[in-house]
Amino acid sequence: MDGAIAISALGAVVGLQFEKSISEDDANRLSELWASTLTHEPAETSISAALAPASADVTAQDFSSLAAALSTRVTLTAIEQRKSDLVMIHACGMALPDGRVVAFVGPSGRGKTTLARALGRHYGYVTDETVGIDSNGIVYPYRKPLSIIEDRSAPQIKTQIAPGELDLLPIPSTALRIAAVVLLDRSETYTGSPEVSDVSMRDALVSLVPELSYLPELPRPLQRVAGLIDSVGGVRRLRYREANDVPVVVPDLIKPSRESSWNLIADDGPHHRLGAGEFVRETVLDQLELEGEYVALRGRSVLVLNGIGPAIWDALVSPRTPTQITEFVVDRHGEPEDTDAALLVTSALSQMVDSGLVRSGSRRPEALDERVVDATHRAE
Repeated sequence: MDGAIAISALGAVVGLQFEKSISEDDANRLSELWASTLTHEPAETSISAALAPASADVTAQDFSSLAAALSTRVTLTAIEQRKSDLVMIHACGMALPDGRVVAFVGPSGRGKTTLARALGRHYGYVTDETVGIDSNGIVYPYRKPLSIIEDRSAPQIKTQIAPGELDLLPIPSTALRIAAVVLLDRSETYTGSPEVSDVSMRDALVSLVPELSYLPELPRPLQRVAGLIDSVGGVRRLRYREANDVPVVVPDLIKPSRESSWNLIADDGPHHRLGAGEFVRETVLDQLELEGEYVALRGRSVLVLNGIGPAIWDALVSPRTPTQITEFVVDRHGEPEDTDAALLVTSALSQMVDSGLVRSGSRRPEALDERVVDATHRAE
């Protein structure tokens, strides 16, 4: 048959066009899977679907494979549409009756869908895939079908099941607002009740950035994420074993908003040509100062400068030689007691060049002192 539906996903409207190879019954089944997302608004972009052999954006040999492939394609299309607007977290989202949303963050395989099934009978099901948040804290739902592993011996095969079939609750009619961001730490060996702990701003940024889609597309991305973290009173970590134990602790995950102690770092000035043996900062997307440490975003990597790293970074706002950098660092920190300052600076420079934060006018310096505490920490 020929037919189409329009899906609301993260505030975007994605059209789904059924080609002739899809029977009326299969088209109705697909529509039922996406019933929680259907809208009458005009589609901003469309995807065609067909059963092979056929020509379409998404094809598969059978209905189950097609349903799974469409779930992935709709998700990626919606994320692409909102990449310049929303902070999009790889998370399961649940809404309290007053519209406050808790985002449970984790990579694939961390138990988000299992948690969505357990929580969705107590709280409104927002998504099991991506929580999209605008600059005002408004959450855009994505009530997609849940991807369920029914045969543990074949975890790569996932069945798509509509939220209604699992008795998951609808979202409230009020606007949804982000109220908590929670890192999932599920362990088969953990015993006892679910445990909630606070996460520092630095560790929150390092943990969250790998779970954010298209973060470099946002203006001032680290500031945007840091502001989000402040708006929910800081990120929390949830340690647990069984998803069914989690619903009772959800209210405890929400805290008042607060401002943490982070500051902006001035943008780089124009870079002059590097002379032989000189070093200078590479351009980064954004950078923050957190209680003496510097956090920078370069591409999709978060890098944390500690120890003498921040002093070296400040020195390299313009090209300098290792000798000049060492003088700058010693002026700020004083002479080290147990080793030569030049050795420390050279080792730290090597790490910063390897991390992509610093550019050299010649070959990078060798790492000369294995006792040096790392000046950088990298997460990708």
